[in-house]
Amino acid sequence: MIIYLTKQTAERYKIKMPDELFSPVKEMVHAVIEKEHDSKLFEWGAKLFYFDRKKCIQLVHFESKLTLFLFDIKMKDIERLGEWICHYLFALYSDNEQMTKRIEKYIEESAFICFSALKDKSVIATLNYTQRTFAEDGYCFYNFIEKGILKTMEINQRVNFQWIFSRKEGKQTDYFYSGEKFEEVLIAKYGTV
Repeated sequence: MIIYLTKQTAERYKIKMPDELFSPVKEMVHAVIEKEHDSKLFEWGAKLFYFDRKKCIQLVHFESKLTLFLFDIKMKDIERLGEWICHYLFALYSDNEQMTKRIEKYIEESAFICFSALKDKSVIATLNYTQRTFAEDGYCFYNFIEKGILKTMEINQRVNFQWIFSRKEGKQTDYFYSGEKFEEVLIAKYGTV
């Protein structure tokens, strides 16, 4: 799995890009990127944002636009992004046994996580637009605080199953819920399991 970071995100978290790494890690990262680059299935974009003066990360899946908001991500935690992606994927589809089996296959197929620079303008636009409109630059998250606790699962449920995303394909624009689109993508890849 490749997590493409915006420049600001990589700088703030002091993440080295593939060419800045040393052997043998450098070769392993390049092999993962070579294998998974341009498949979109195993590619995620990541962007830093701030909420309540804490560093947070927004992730978006390239192919489906499935979006995850992760909160209070400290420097030492950045290496756990893959873990959190898995956690939220299983949580989002916990009531769908077929989907959780597909997610298991998805994770098995791309167990190694690496970072690279985000250059895809469409993904950057999606990250910026979602942050600006859905998240209202973080202000909407105050509505998800209950008894001093931020309801992160509710946020991620809402953005993926109640917020409409769009994608222009040729002259037509496709409108969809990213949670449903992610399921379609995994069904196309893994079928019935």
